[in-house]
Amino acid sequence: MWWNVWTTNPERTTICGCGDSSFSLWFFEFAARALRSGHNLLFTRLIWHPHGVNVLDDASQLGLGLLLAPVTWAGGAVLAMNVALTLAPVASALACYALLNHWGLWRPAAFVGGLIYGFSPLAVMNLAEAHLVVGFAAAPPLIVLCLDKLCFRDPVRPVIIGIALGLLITFQFFVSSEVLLITGIACTAGILIALAYAAKHRGHVGERWVQARSGLAAGLITATVLLSYPVWFALDGPGHVAGPIYPNGGVAFSGATLRGFIWPTPVSEAFTHYIGRIGGYQGPTISTQYFGLGIVIMLIVGLVVWRHDLRLQLFAAIGVMFAAFGLGSSASGWRPWDLLVHLPLVQNVIPARLLLVTYLCVGVSIAMIVDHVRMALPLTEDRWRTARVLTIAVALAVASLAVIPSAAYLSETLPLTSQRVVIPAWFDAVAPKLGTHQVVLVIPVPFSGIQSSLTWQSESHLSFAMAGGDGPGSTPDGVGHHPIAQQLLAELSASFNSAPVNPEGIVAVRSALVDWGVTRVVLPDQPELPAYDRPFSPVAAAGLITAALGHAPDIQAHAWVWSVAGEGTPAVVVSTSAFAHCTTTSLISVAAACILATPVHAPGT
Repeated sequence: MWWNVWTTNPERTTICGCGDSSFSLWFFEFAARALRSGHNLLFTRLIWHPHGVNVLDDASQLGLGLLLAPVTWAGGAVLAMNVALTLAPVASALACYALLNHWGLWRPAAFVGGLIYGFSPLAVMNLAEAHLVVGFAAAPPLIVLCLDKLCFRDPVRPVIIGIALGLLITFQFFVSSEVLLITGIACTAGILIALAYAAKHRGHVGERWVQARSGLAAGLITATVLLSYPVWFALDGPGHVAGPIYPNGGVAFSGATLRGFIWPTPVSEAFTHYIGRIGGYQGPTISTQYFGLGIVIMLIVGLVVWRHDLRLQLFAAIGVMFAAFGLGSSASGWRPWDLLVHLPLVQNVIPARLLLVTYLCVGVSIAMIVDHVRMALPLTEDRWRTARVLTIAVALAVASLAVIPSAAYLSETLPLTSQRVVIPAWFDAVAPKLGTHQVVLVIPVPFSGIQSSLTWQSESHLSFAMAGGDGPGSTPDGVGHHPIAQQLLAELSASFNSAPVNPEGIVAVRSALVDWGVTRVVLPDQPELPAYDRPFSPVAAAGLITAALGHAPDIQAHAWVWSVAGEGTPAVVVSTSAFAHCTTTSLISVAAACILATPVHAPGT
């Protein structure tokens, strides 16, 4: 997966210093800086100045950032993120293997189960976008393991297991509260199904509860002590996000497709090109939901042949349930996820990520079926060695039916494409000398989809505060501050069809720059920068800032820089047609001079 990173320079090479990778990279630097300097770990105004962000409401993977802070101090945030990305699928796979090995399954079968879970298309493609909040999923199988020991076994040290459960829940909260919520829903469903079955068949529910309650109590107390304040901070602390993160339904109305589970979705050249231009994964993008026909057939046959294996039935049922949930919601309201999508917190779960539970359940189920196949084949005394070899060969052949289709599909994008992180000269030479009292608005703006400026700020060791950022505030409806200005700046940064600049937009941008406390506006101008580091409409963006601030920019370290000093000079509010005329040129200096020489637009004309 990461051959292209570790065979070059892992301190300067990663998936991309752009897009969502920039967002993850920023939080690795932030966690290390906050830990060293004593900065508040849960709230910061280094982005989205002056309003700041609630770190726990963003995809900050704070737990990983803190864990790898020594790596960041020693080699930088790029290296730390590469370590996390490399460890993520292995840790997830080993956690699933540990769960299966706990049940005494044949080790090759447990290995296959871990492989299906840790290296699924869902995991790989999320890691290709540096979505460690999904790709690093080691805690869920271990949470299941602890619950299994407490509720369905005879725990030797229930309090110790309970404390471990509380620590795992805490760790997962700081990696991804979204995945913790998904895991909680899945575990609750599994326990309720098991209890309902036990009650119906007069199982020893009471005895099990007596054995489990001390461990569950220890887990509850541990998690409560460690998470009470962080949970409050996330839900009601400074800068918290109330209600839906995604306005007007957003991704809540998207999800998996039934066909996509068994038929590989071809790589979309158009989508790959678009994502590559705005700053996403620079390689071919494949579907995150592909299981393959082999897995489906194996599951159906296995459930029929070994229908008396209650554990197999349980995990298959939960896997199917979450596959149905993963279809997302619909405008007509007929899909299963529609039953939950409007609940608080649940409404912000991305449906496609629910398939994480399905992949875990599929990995567990396939491992059980492979183990059953091995156990079902005869072993005789006189031909023991031959039979044993034959048994292993047949079991592994069955396992390959599950693994090969997915592996072949993943091969279209492996090893993952990587890029050298390029830092514009201004951020390398000038930015590190600034102080955090300086507030910079970078064009392209990071709330446009082109998020490279987050990498530039990170690699400048967060030496300045930045107006804007990524996360819940990236949409004008979500942030609620200067939506007209934010929308216009975003369109000029990363839109193929941006709206025309009119007098209202110029005034709105001027007001926003003052309110955000911006002291500098910076637009790097280096032809060697990758396309995803450059705005779609640089001349129009420069013209807009010139008009809003009323003065031309200076050239400084290969960047156009506008200084903002309080109210400063008045805005040059030119008409829409005059602005369009001035920005037909390809030269920023010519466009700026033209705008400043144009008569100010009078209202009503």
